Amino acid sequence: MRTFIGIVVTFFIFFILIFIIRFVYVVPENHYSILDQTGEVRLEDYPELKEVSFMYSTDLLIEFYKKIDNLELEKINFRINDEVIGTVEINKDINDLENFGQTYTANNGKKVVIRKSYPLQKEFLRILGKRNEKYKVGTGTIEGRFYIDIYIKDLKTNKTFIIKRDNISIYYESGGPKIFIPSV
Repeated sequence: MRTFIGIVVTFFIFFILIFIIRFVYVVPENHYSILDQTGEVRLEDYPELKEVSFMYSTDLLIEFYKKIDNLELEKINFRINDEVIGTVEINKDINDLENFGQTYTANNGKKVVIRKSYPLQKEFLRILGKRNEKYKVGTGTIEGRFYIDIYIKDLKTNKTFIIKRDNISIYYESGGPKIFIPSV
């Protein structure tokens, strides 16, 4: 009888370990994720600029066909409906932003030579809340839509143009242990 109980306990411990290894994971810190489905931005005055969009990790991604001088990433406004809920003042030359990834050939056959990114995770946490307590984005309780406006300034002409990202979904995930439940 003792060996039977020992086998059952060993099997039970083994089963729990397998369960923990397969289905329990740890999210290191609170963070937001973003799904930007706005589509490509075409700026007639700047054909060298391929795309200004957001990556899943909330980093801003700017892609060029060739180097553009005298453009500055001025600021980014976070909006719910028509109300600005927060602003990130950047005021950096686009060429001074962090390099991201490798070159590739776009769908139109042109080679994308320069890819720059600007991390915004800390700003999302500051504006929306470290625990998503301010606006409860991604929970279905937010009233209205979430928008992001990107302000880029041409230093030659002193003209500022706004890139509106208006088809955005934001998700919040709190840090700590989580259980993954697969759907069948």
